[in-house]
Amino acid sequence: MSFRASKTNKKKLSKTRGGGASVPKVQLTSLVDIMTILLVFLLKSFSAEGEIVTTSSGLTLPASTAQKKPELALKISISNNDVMLEGLKIVNIEEMMKTDDILIPELEAVLSERRRQTELIAKNSTNVTFKGDVMIEADKKIPYKILQKIMYTCGQTGYSNFSLLVLKKEG
Repeated sequence: MSFRASKTNKKKLSKTRGGGASVPKVQLTSLVDIMTILLVFLLKSFSAEGEIVTTSSGLTLPASTAQKKPELALKISISNNDVMLEGLKIVNIEEMMKTDDILIPELEAVLSERRRQTELIAKNSTNVTFKGDVMIEADKKIPYKILQKIMYTCGQTGYSNFSLLVLKKEG
């Protein structure tokens, strides 16, 4: 059985603008496909793991094979000259080492005030709780005695979850 060829009007097939050549139609589905592929590629390549931590200037962090990513916490920086909390100078290292006391009063006062503020906010908000997390970044040449004093002072004020900031060792 055979079918007759359809009779189409030549005018319908060759619609032109102004009597010139026919204009090709843009395929919108292929453009949407390309945009979708680009979006998926960019989302896959974007890394939102951990927090980007910038070290204080003049510090050389110790190398480590630790795999854990840094988490958001109160940041204490120990340079060769000063102890800083969130970029604010708390005490000079030389002054701190003049006493044999293991507790650093200046740091204790600031940490106690921070804890009091956080607990006050926690009373009014369900999203905030005091966890006692502190991240310590120190130059790798800092003597252990300085680090010990800072960790002891943090522990006495309730900041007992320590994280030491290190560089990931390659290899």
